[in-house]
Amino acid sequence: MRKVLIIIGAAIVIPVLFVVILIGRSITLQLMGYPVDVPPSELADEIAAENGNPLRCRRLQQTVPTMGPSLTEKRMLCVYIYAKLTQDPTACELLLPSEYGLACLSDVGGKIMHGIRCNIFTGETSLYCRGKKNAELVMEDPTIEECASYEREDVREWCFFMRTLQISQVHECNQMQSEEAEDECETGYAFKQKDPSLCSAVKDDKRKKYCEIRINTWLAYPSLRNSFYFGRAVPVDETE
Repeated sequence: MRKVLIIIGAAIVIPVLFVVILIGRSITLQLMGYPVDVPPSELADEIAAENGNPLRCRRLQQTVPTMGPSLTEKRMLCVYIYAKLTQDPTACELLLPSEYGLACLSDVGGKIMHGIRCNIFTGETSLYCRGKKNAELVMEDPTIEECASYEREDVREWCFFMRTLQISQVHECNQMQSEEAEDECETGYAFKQKDPSLCSAVKDDKRKKYCEIRINTWLAYPSLRNSFYFGRAVPVDETE
């Protein structure tokens, strides 16, 4: 009977003691300035609202391992969300070298690089131009041989941009009509040349950092060069 009571008592005390230890650990970590058991999105929102340092995401702690993403994955997600909220490409550096870091950089780049208003989507041949000064436009099988022949400014800019991006020895960013389009063109040219020093021509600070980080990542990590997120960067006339 005594042994039974001891077993019952242990069965009650041990879980309670475990909970007390977890609560004590949580309180201690919080007093030390660590965010504990905070959802990654909530922590990222808080850091962004306070203009804080995304390195704080790496201080995220949890009292008990849970089903789903690991603590490391939660920390990375926090950084990713922060980068998207602030459109800060430097935050993505905390996730490099990895495909996840490239995805972060690509996502941020898509938000800050929007000067070229026309695009041919992967696997398609039609040029789509989103409306701004002009109405939306879909053009079948456009070429980049005679940019001046296009009546619409956005189509001409796309043409000069693609020539700069794809053809060796071509740099026609001076044909852009807006700073955003020129920055995007200069970024494409710098990546084509694989020369981060050329990013100095980019005027906006965030776009300049994006330009530099993207090229430096390509140069520093050869294993990532075939990533979908880098896209095509080889001049056309060097592959045909």
